[in-house]
Amino acid sequence: MSQVVVHATEAQPEAAPGPLRLSPLWLLFAALALAIPVMPMLLAGRTVDLPDLGQLPSFALVDQDGKPFGTAELRGKVWVADFIFTSCSDACPRLTARMRTLQDRLDPAERIGLLSVTVDPERDTPQKLAEYARISGAHGSLWKFVTGPQRDVERTVVNGFHVAMGKVPVEATGDALRAQAFEILHGDRLVLVDGRGRLRGYYVADEDGLRRILRDARSLAGRG
Repeated sequence: MSQVVVHATEAQPEAAPGPLRLSPLWLLFAALALAIPVMPMLLAGRTVDLPDLGQLPSFALVDQDGKPFGTAELRGKVWVADFIFTSCSDACPRLTARMRTLQDRLDPAERIGLLSVTVDPERDTPQKLAEYARISGAHGSLWKFVTGPQRDVERTVVNGFHVAMGKVPVEATGDALRAQAFEILHGDRLVLVDGRGRLRGYYVADEDGLRRILRDARSLAGRG
């Protein structure tokens, strides 16, 4: 009777896996995939370092609806201000068009408002400003037009916003015409005011200026 002898063999340990080798193209793809969702968060967190140009002094005027508008109404919101008058046929229509462009680019939910201050308050009554606002396509909740007594407006514009304004006599025939003939000179910069009523910048009212003031206004509004 034959016997079969079975020899047990020892189990060989499994070889350790080698290092995972990835193609450089896969590594590049992974880096881009991670960077794409992260970059907007990084950019959103950036803030613009703006100068602090001083506190806007207290003022009290009225808007196009005849309602009080002053320092208290400015608080808690970022404002872009310009300075116009309704009978102006040169710089003012361009400034108003620029403000309309800003209005069209703003979301009503943003804490940013537009403010147009007349530099001819003797003729620009609230009713006249209301009509000018309507023609300009202004949204009343977003874009305010303000007027008031001449002395109060001058104090607000010149001493507050540090923007020039004044009347310059022009040549005219006849005593009556000469007494009424004048040009109104005023600054044509847009002014940025933060939610604490502090002046934060002056901007040229061109396309680049609109882009920068909108960026800076949103940066200020985002800080709370």
